[in-house]
Formats: sequence, structure tokens, C-alpha cells
Amino acid sequence: MRSIGRFTAWAATLATTVGATIVLAGSPATADDGGYWSFTCEYGRACLFLSGGRTTPNGSVWNVNGCGSHQINDYFDFASAHGNHFIVTYLDNRWDRVDAWTDRLLDPSNLATNVWVFC
Repeated sequence: MRSIGRFTAWAATLATTVGATIVLAGSPATADDGGYWSFTCEYGRACLFLSGGRTTPNGSVWNVNGCGSHQINDYFDFASAHGNHFIVTYLDNRWDRVDAWTDRLLDPSNLATNVWVFC
């Protein structure tokens, strides 16, 4: 019976680890709390729209707070600069520039890893 108890504990630990990995990988957030979710792009913000029609409970638009570098980790298909221009950098080191007060399509199949807002 002791080996069954060890197996059960191991299986519970593994399930918890896998579940946490899925949640963290699927939740785009910045490492520096540099933004917030909304259903719209707020005035004066650099905004990224989740790809594929996906959404979070708080919306599908990541509104970036402030100037400078902001770490992100998800797939986005559209961007809007309601203020300063910004650059979205992808995992493969390619990037897209969004000019001030413009919108543009992004690469929805490439993982976005950073947003740099110029002020």
C-alpha cells in the first residue's frame, strides 16, 4: 500500500505542475505589470488585440501602461497606437512598428515577447 500512496502523491504533484504550466502559458501578462486587460483600446495607450478571437474575463485588448520596455507572452493579430508609437518584438527577433495614432495587423502566428513604447 505504501507504493500506491507514493504514486498518488507523485501523480497529484505532476497534475498540479502541468495545470500551472498550462495556466501560465495561456495567460498573457507582463513581467513588470505594465498593462491591463480591457474590451477596448483606451485613450493614450499602446494596445494589442489577442489573436484568433480569444479573450480573457477582462477583455481581449492588452492596454500597455507607460513608456519603455514591457515584457509580454502571447499571440496578437492587431495593434493600435492611441498615442505614442511602439514596437512589438517577436520570439524570432522580428518586429513590427505601430506609428502614433495608427492601427496595423500583427503576425498572429509569432509569439510576441516585448513591447517598447516610445515617449
